[in-house]
Amino acid sequence: MLDPDSSLADAVLRLVGTRWRVNQFTYLEEDIGFAYLAAPAVANIRTIGSLQKGVAQVRGEDFEIKNRRKVTNRDESLIANPKELGFDVFDQMLRDDSVVKLAFLRDPVERFVAVYRNHFSMSVKNSPQRVKLFEFLGMPIEENLTMLDLAELLNEEEGLADLSPQLLQQRNLIAFDVIDYQFIGRHEQWDEDYARISMEIFGCETPKFDPIKDLNIDPEGHKLFSLVDEETRAELEEAYAEDYDMLDEIAETFPDGFAAE
Repeated sequence: MLDPDSSLADAVLRLVGTRWRVNQFTYLEEDIGFAYLAAPAVANIRTIGSLQKGVAQVRGEDFEIKNRRKVTNRDESLIANPKELGFDVFDQMLRDDSVVKLAFLRDPVERFVAVYRNHFSMSVKNSPQRVKLFEFLGMPIEENLTMLDLAELLNEEEGLADLSPQLLQQRNLIAFDVIDYQFIGRHEQWDEDYARISMEIFGCETPKFDPIKDLNIDPEGHKLFSLVDEETRAELEEAYAEDYDMLDEIAETFPDGFAAE
């Protein structure tokens, strides 16, 4: 149980792991009143871009997304992070029931497949995440690391998942155990879920951003369909057991829909 006198923002920081991650993946709009904690490869690009379009519409500003950087670069974002607003304001927003706290979650195996393809496979041999992983493991970058290899390593190598936010549990990234979320949607049904929560946030219909349609890129691996063999799936279910427990907990708490009240 969180000490009522302690900082909720600090509790989030402990779970997410670093200030960089908190500042990179947290989107705060103090005036409109929402806080979104993103998890990589979990409808994050779509949600960030769409929230920015909504903010621009409400403010009456022009905002066009011509490339991925316009969505992910915090220096270009229309939405603040804790560093900009201050951790005291971040803490106040987390405690304020009028501020909509939202997140999206994804089946951990499906997320892993997308993460592996986009960041750790041989097709992206020199990606920053892959280079960092191979340096941690002491392996030559030319060596092929299969999905099964990486899944097994997640269970064998202490601290490996914390090496990259792409590998970290979603439960940690959204600080599920300390934030009282008003809404948790599913990556798999993002269109319906985002439409629902955006109406609550903005009070009107706002435009959506789809990187596949708008930019012809798939940074979330949304269109990646890969068969995962039983051995790899078993390793991943062990590695991400806490995420599966969280999904079961949410489904049990909200039997009529995968979302908070």
